[in-house]
Amino acid sequence: MSFDIPTYIEPQVQQFAHAQHISADEAVIRLIEAGLNVMCAKPTNRSILGAFASPVDSAVMDEALELAMRERERRHVRHA
Repeated sequence: MSFDIPTYIEPQVQQFAHAQHISADEAVIRLIEAGLNVMCAKPTNRSILGAFASPVDSAVMDEALELAMRERERRHVRHA
């Protein structure tokens, strides 16, 4: 599958890629995965229950924490 990134989104993808020290392609994949997780969100036991108003908010936080943990592990492996 291939697709063109709309010009109004491309700068945000580039900023995300730069901040994460990853390629633009990897940034797009991560952003799509995060979006799919949010759109298909179901409450889980790992959600921070009661901290957010909706299951979608909890899912966003779960995904952000998961991405941060993966990035932290990648950096740790790189420096080991």
